[in-house]
Amino acid sequence: MLLKLVLLSLIFSLSSAEKFRYDGYALYKIMPQNEHQVQFLKDLEYNDKELDFWRPPTRVGEYVSVVTPPEKKDDLKKSLTQMNIHNEVMLDSIQEAIDAQVHSRQKRSPRVIREPVMHFDGYHTLENINNWFQHLAEEHSNIVTLVTAGTSHEGRNITGIKIARNSNRPAFFLEAGQIGADWLSPTVVCYIVDQLVRGENPEALAASQDYEWHIFPSVNPDGFEFSDNSVRLWTKNRTPQSGNQIGVDLTRNWNSQWGVRGGSFSPAEASFIGIGPFSEPETRALSRYIESIGHNLAAVLSFRGFGQRLVIPYAHTTEPLDNYDEMITIGRRAMGSLAVKYDTQYLVGNSATVHDGATGVLVDWAKYRFRPPVAATFLLRDNIGWGHVLPVVQVLPSCEETYDAVVAIIREAKFINVL
Repeated sequence: MLLKLVLLSLIFSLSSAEKFRYDGYALYKIMPQNEHQVQFLKDLEYNDKELDFWRPPTRVGEYVSVVTPPEKKDDLKKSLTQMNIHNEVMLDSIQEAIDAQVHSRQKRSPRVIREPVMHFDGYHTLENINNWFQHLAEEHSNIVTLVTAGTSHEGRNITGIKIARNSNRPAFFLEAGQIGADWLSPTVVCYIVDQLVRGENPEALAASQDYEWHIFPSVNPDGFEFSDNSVRLWTKNRTPQSGNQIGVDLTRNWNSQWGVRGGSFSPAEASFIGIGPFSEPETRALSRYIESIGHNLAAVLSFRGFGQRLVIPYAHTTEPLDNYDEMITIGRRAMGSLAVKYDTQYLVGNSATVHDGATGVLVDWAKYRFRPPVAATFLLRDNIGWGHVLPVVQVLPSCEETYDAVVAIIREAKFINVL
């Protein structure tokens, strides 16, 4: 996630050719067992800016992920021991996990451009993805079209792909990569693209015949590139903010109960929601694209790491609004399908009950604005503490099980006459 204040001066001093390294930065998984411990961790997050809370404290029984610099390890361990809070060290040095992730991208770069099928047993760069999309548009021009929603702050195209075997079909809109450090969700949605284009599986073929698909794997290309080239765990976009700060959390910048809950009004924080809804060029561009197909929307699915949740609108309330009950049924059945291959367990519900309750999210805005019958956010692997340094060996399983879930959503939605 976004580095805390103690690291900002180091980040701003980096040259374009330098990368921040996380040697000796430890990743802790912490499990609060009572309200007193939860409050202690909340106070620690607020007061100690040298600690980077990837997954902040929310409620009893839900783990907290914290990254600590080398000089703070002993202090954190002592504090947790004094409070009798269970904890374990996931990684003594997260740089080792980052190196493995980067290696999985670099060794595939030449192959991805030459071959018609992308490999999904590792992560990919933005260049890899865009080159592959271009290849698909050239080789499958009868069903594949490159589309651009607009440009980012730094002038990069927000590139997507449209897949349609038939005309005048209801639209499925999928997006990923709002978080710069999230390298998993872009790869996962590319796997879905691969399945739909090749159409070798009968359900994939039917899905691409019955619907037109609009898929954007990297909504935050500037943050994605900065995560690749400079600061691996950078989460926000790259727009300049007040106080010499950089970036907005795009996942909280949408015009749905913006700023009500779960975000920060401080530009120095990872969860900074911006100066207003749609303040960022990326969210404005993508919202205009969704507007252009809004009359035809059957589904809006958002993908990001991590937490193993299927989150249903809306975040600002626990009330079962719109077709919430139907989506709970669809979601639970689909997550059952997701679990078949690898027994990966997902929770299903609205954000206030199963996640962080943060408002201003894309799916909530799209659901309220266009009323697509299917709308949900996938919080992908994992739920044991790896976060954005998810081991490479889990990439392909994540792709496979998520694709199974998307197909199951269509199947279950049709079964109960939602689609």
